[in-house]
Amino acid sequence: MRNLKLLKSLRSSELQGPGSPQYLSVRADTGTLLVLSQYSITEFDPRTGQVVNEASLTADGFLPDDGCGVVVGLQDLAELESACLATAGGDVILFNLNTCQVECVGSVDSGLTSMSWSPDEELVVLTTGQETIIMMTKDFEPIIEFGIHQDDFGEGKFITVGWGKKETQFHGSEGKQAAQRKLQVQPAAAWDDHRPRVTWRGDGQLFAVSAVCPQTGGRKVRVWNREGVLQATSEPISGLEQALCWKPSGSLIASSQRHPNKHSVVFMEKNGLLHGDFTLPFSKDQAKVKDLLWNSDSTVLAVWLEDMTPGEDGQVNTYVQLWTVGNYHWYLKQSLDFGKDPQKAPVCVGWDPERPLRLHMVTRGWTTITYDWGWNTDRSPGVDDTDNANVAVIDGDKVLMTTFRKCVVPPPMCSFELQLKSPVNQVTFLCRPQKTNQLAALTADRQISVYGKGRSGLFVRSIEVDGVVVSMVQSLIISEGKHFSSPCVCLFTSVLLQLASNVSSFAVCNDFLLITTHSHTCRCLHLSSLSVKGLQVALASDGNQNDETLRRVERGSRIVTVVPQDTRVILQVSLTHERLFHVKLIKLREFVLTLVVLICFREAFECMRKLRINLNLICDHNPKVFLDNIETFITQLNSINDVNLFLTELKEEDTTSTMYPHPESSPIQPQPASGQKKVDVVCDALRGAMESMDPNKFCLSILTAHVKKTVPELEIALQKVHELRGERISTPGAVSAEEALKYLLFLVNVNDLYEHSLGTYDFDLVLMVAEKSQKDPKEYLPFLNMLKSLEPNYQRYTIDKHLKRYKKALHHLSKCGEQHFPEALQLVKEQKLYSEALRMFSANSSHYKALSCAYAEHLVQQQQAEQAGLLLWRCGEPVSALQAFASSTSWRNAICVAQQIPLPPDQLALLARDLAEKLIEQRRYSEAALLLDQYAKDCEEAILALITGAVWEEALRLVSKQSSKCLRQPCNIMFICQYVAVTLSPQTHHNIIYRIIYRIYLGYIVKPPSCPTDEDGPDCPDAELYSEASSVMTNSKYSQSNSRISSRSSKNRRKAERKKLSLKEGSPMEDRALMYALGEISTTVDKMREDVHSLLKALVLFEFDKQAEKLQLAYEDALQMMAAAVPEVWPEGLQNNQAPLTGPNSTANSIMASFQQQQKPVVSQQGRQRSVLNQPFSSCYIDHFCCLNSPDDDDNNMSLLSVSKCFSLQMLRS
Repeated sequence: MRNLKLLKSLRSSELQGPGSPQYLSVRADTGTLLVLSQYSITEFDPRTGQVVNEASLTADGFLPDDGCGVVVGLQDLAELESACLATAGGDVILFNLNTCQVECVGSVDSGLTSMSWSPDEELVVLTTGQETIIMMTKDFEPIIEFGIHQDDFGEGKFITVGWGKKETQFHGSEGKQAAQRKLQVQPAAAWDDHRPRVTWRGDGQLFAVSAVCPQTGGRKVRVWNREGVLQATSEPISGLEQALCWKPSGSLIASSQRHPNKHSVVFMEKNGLLHGDFTLPFSKDQAKVKDLLWNSDSTVLAVWLEDMTPGEDGQVNTYVQLWTVGNYHWYLKQSLDFGKDPQKAPVCVGWDPERPLRLHMVTRGWTTITYDWGWNTDRSPGVDDTDNANVAVIDGDKVLMTTFRKCVVPPPMCSFELQLKSPVNQVTFLCRPQKTNQLAALTADRQISVYGKGRSGLFVRSIEVDGVVVSMVQSLIISEGKHFSSPCVCLFTSVLLQLASNVSSFAVCNDFLLITTHSHTCRCLHLSSLSVKGLQVALASDGNQNDETLRRVERGSRIVTVVPQDTRVILQVSLTHERLFHVKLIKLREFVLTLVVLICFREAFECMRKLRINLNLICDHNPKVFLDNIETFITQLNSINDVNLFLTELKEEDTTSTMYPHPESSPIQPQPASGQKKVDVVCDALRGAMESMDPNKFCLSILTAHVKKTVPELEIALQKVHELRGERISTPGAVSAEEALKYLLFLVNVNDLYEHSLGTYDFDLVLMVAEKSQKDPKEYLPFLNMLKSLEPNYQRYTIDKHLKRYKKALHHLSKCGEQHFPEALQLVKEQKLYSEALRMFSANSSHYKALSCAYAEHLVQQQQAEQAGLLLWRCGEPVSALQAFASSTSWRNAICVAQQIPLPPDQLALLARDLAEKLIEQRRYSEAALLLDQYAKDCEEAILALITGAVWEEALRLVSKQSSKCLRQPCNIMFICQYVAVTLSPQTHHNIIYRIIYRIYLGYIVKPPSCPTDEDGPDCPDAELYSEASSVMTNSKYSQSNSRISSRSSKNRRKAERKKLSLKEGSPMEDRALMYALGEISTTVDKMREDVHSLLKALVLFEFDKQAEKLQLAYEDALQMMAAAVPEVWPEGLQNNQAPLTGPNSTANSIMASFQQQQKPVVSQQGRQRSVLNQPFSSCYIDHFCCLNSPDDDDNNMSLLSVSKCFSLQMLRS
C-alpha cells in the first residue's frame, strides 16, 4: 500500500549538441550520462551541468556528415572504461572514456539492427541485416552465428501426454466452434520499425529476441541460452508489438499487445507462454508503446508511450508511466505528461543501475531530466480518536481509500474510491487537529483536488498549479528545487538510519515507537524512557521467548498504519495481503493502573481477552489485592463463562517475573513466593466465595475450581453432580445434573472421569457418566453387572484393583473373610504392601504370622537379613530367625535365639565357631575371641584371634586367666610377635617412600616437567601449542576414556581415575601417580601408630628388647622421611604462592577451598619426632609412648596424619 513519492527533480539545459539524441547510457561508477547522437558521443554530468568527455563520430567517418547516420545500440563497459556503440552501417565502435579515442573494433557488411550486452558484460549479441544473430565475447571474438527465424521450437518443447484433445475441451461461451477456429496473427503495426529487439535475463543465462516472422508478418519471441542454443519459441500472439524487456529478477518478459478492444502490456514466461497482463489507460488506437523498461530491483515498470494521431497542430503527446504490482494487481503510480512540444518530448529514457528509483531522460532539445522517487505510505497523521486511520493508494486516476479504524481491507480492494479526471501522482492528508481525514490529490495535469467531509457531506475544491510539484505537506505546495519534510519524521528517519540499517518501516503510536526490521520482527519501544543507546541495544538484541516488546512477523512485513488511541497495528506482508495485530504493551500499563488503583476487574478482563494477555496477570501483579477483593472480582465479571475462562487459564507460573516484568521504577514489585501453590490458593478462594454467594448459579465454576487444582478433585466434583440429580431446578439460572456432567466431560477426559466415577462405588453415577460418553454399552455393562453381583467389600476390592488403587483394594479385601486371605497375601507379595498389611491384622493372628514370614523373605532378598530375623523372632519363628541372624553376622541376636530354642551345647559351639570365622573375615577380632572363649570354650583359638588382630592386652588377659600350661609356651608368643613385627615394620614403607621420592626427583631432572593435564586436556599457559594430532597420538587412550567417563556412575569414574594414575615408568601421568601413592603411604603409616604402640608394649613385656628397639627406630625413620619429603617434592615457594584453583573445570566449592587453603599457614617443616637413636631402650620406648599419647607437646604432636594431609594437599595443588 505504498506510493511513489517524488523526492527530487533535477533538470539541466547545459548540454547542447548537433542533431538530436538517439541513445542514453548511465555510467554506474560515476553516475554520468553517455548521450549519443548522429554526430557525436558526449559524457555529461547532470549534477554539475558540465560536459566531461566528448568525441565526434563523423570526423573519422564512422557516421556520415549529413546527419543521416543511425545508431542501433550503446553500452557503458565499466571494466574496459569505455563505451561501446553500434551503427546501422555495421560498425562496432569503442570509445575510450579516459583518452577520448574512438576505435572501430569490428564491422558487419550486412549492417546491424541492434546490439545488446549481457548483464555481466562478458557477451554481446548483435543482430545483422541478414536477420542473423552474432554472439561474441567481450574481446569481440565471434562465438557463434545463427539465424533468427528457426522452425524448431527449442529444447523446451512441450510433451503431449494424451490427456485429451482441443476438440473435447471446454471453451466457454464461444462454444465448440472455437476448437476449429484458427488464430489469425495480425501483421506488425504500420509504425513498427521491424527491427529485432534483444533483452537479457538478469543473471545473463538467457536472452530473448523479438523479431517479425516472415510467414505471418507478426512478431514472435524466441529465447536462447548464452551458448546460442534455442530454448523456446513463443505461442502465436496476435497484435504483439516491438517493445521487449526481461524482468531483472528473471520471472517474466514484458511486451505490449494490441487487442481488438484494448491496449495492454503482456508478460511471457521463458517457455514462451503468456502469463498475465494489465490494460493501459488508453483507447485502442490512441497511443503506441515505444519502449518498456524495468528498474534494477524489478519493482517498477516504466512504459514509454506516444500518441499515434497528431493533434490539430500536428504534434503528438508523449507520456512516461510508472507501474507497480501488488497482490496480482497493477497500479499506475506516476504519469508524466510532457505535452506536445517536440523539444520537451523525451527521446532517450533509462533507469539508473545503482539507484533503483532514479530515472534519467534526455529530451529532443538536449535537456536532461533526473527524477528521484521514494516509497511512501500516505496515511492520515491524526493522533486523536476522530482520525479514521486513512491510507490512500494511488491507482491511475483513482485514489483507493481504506479507513482502518472501521475495517481492514486488503489491497487492491478498499473502503471507497475517489475518481479523478486525470492520473494521480501525489496525495497528502491535512495536518490539522480534528481535520486529518481531509485529502489533497495532485494529478498529472497539475490540478490539486481537496476532498473532505463537511456538515453538508463530501466537498471538493480544485486548485491549478504551475511548474513541477515536488511535494505537498500541511497544505503547502513545494515547487521544484525546494525541499520540505516534517521535522518529527525527519528526526526519526535520520536517527533510525544512523542506528540500524535493517529497519524496514516505523510508525509512532501514542507514546510508543513501532519498528519493523529486515530480520522479520516488530519492536514496540516506549518513547518516554527511550534513549539512543537504549534504541541501539533494543535493535541489536533478539529478545527472549517472553519479551512482549518484540513480535515475530512474516517475511517482508511493513507497517502500513496504526490506529490512533488504539492498539491496532496494520502490517502489509510481501505486497500481497495485510495483517492486523494488537500491540499488548501499549495497553498493558493502562490495564495495570486501572486494575490497581480503581479495581476495575471487568474492564481489565475485557482488555486482556481482546489483546490476548495472559489472564494470570490479574492475580499475579498483586495477589493480596486480588484475594482481598475476590467477591468484587466475581461480581464485576458477572459471567460464569468468564470465571470459567479465568480458572482454566490459571498456571503456577508467575507472569510478573516471566512474561510481563514490572519496570524498575514501578511501585509494584513481584511478591515473594509462599509455601502454598498459587493455583490451589486461587481455586479455593474462588470456590469458597462462589459457594457463599450462590452455589446454584456458579455450579459450573465451582466444578471448574475442583478440577483445575494441582491434584484434581474429580471425585468431589462427581459427587456434586450426583447430588444435583436428586434436586429439582427451582431457581432461575440453576444447572441440571446432565448439564453439569456434560460440562465436566468437556474439562476432563471421558475415560479418566469414568474411572474416577467408578472409584466412588456409586453405580448410578457410573451409569450417568457412561451414558454421556461415547462408550459402547457392551464395553461397560457386563463389567458393571458382574460388580453388582459381588459382596460389597469384595466388590470394592475388585474396583480398586481395576483402578490400580492397591492399598484401598487390600483394605477392602482384608474385610472379606478367611477364604480370601490367600488372595490378599498374593496381592501383598505382588505390590509389596507388607507394612500396610501388617497394620490390618492383629499381632496374635495366624494371618499376621503368615504376612510376617512373607515380609521376612522379601527382606532377605533385599539384603536386610537382620531385620528379617527380628521380624521372624517376633512372630515366633526362632529357627528361621536364627538363620537370618547368622547370615547377617548379628551374633548377639543369634546366640539369644539359639539359647531360646534351645540348641544343644555341641551345636551351640559349632554355631559360635561359624560366627567367629565370619567376624574374623570382617576384622572384628575382639568379638570373634569372645564367641570362641565363652561359647565355643576354645581359649587358644580366642587368643590366636586376638593376637591376629594385635589386641595384645586382651590376649594377655585371656592367657593369665587360663592355666600355667599356656604360660609355659612363650615360644609360640615369641614367634607370633616376631611375625607381626616383621609384617608391621615401617622399614618396608620407608624403602617405598625413598623409591617414590627418587623417581619424582629423577623425573624432574632427566626430563622436563610435563604439563599437568586434567580430563579435558592441558591446563597450562602453553596449552594452545598442543596440536590436535599430537594429543590424539600421545594421549588418545586417556582422552577416549575420559569421553566415556562422563556417562559412567560415580563408582566407575573412581575406578577409571585410579586406572589413569598408573605407576608404570614412562606413563603420561607418572608424576601425579607417584604423588598420589606417596599420600596413600603416608596415611597407611599414620594408621600404624596405635598398632606399633601396642606391639612395642608386648615386645617389652616378653623381653624382646632388640626387636622393640629396631621397630622403634624404623618407625622413627619413616616419620622423618615423610617430614623431609615435603620440601623436596613441593618447594616452599610453590606452597606459599600457589594460585587459586580456577578454570573451566573448577566448581564453586573447589575455588572456595583453594582460597581458604591459601589463608592457612604452611605446615612447618621443622616439626619432627624427638630423636631416640642414642637413648636406652626403656627410655626410648617410654619417650615414644609419651610422644604418641601426649597431645600437649607441640614438638611431638605432629602425627603422621598431618604429614599425609600436607602431601595430599600439595598433590591436589600440583
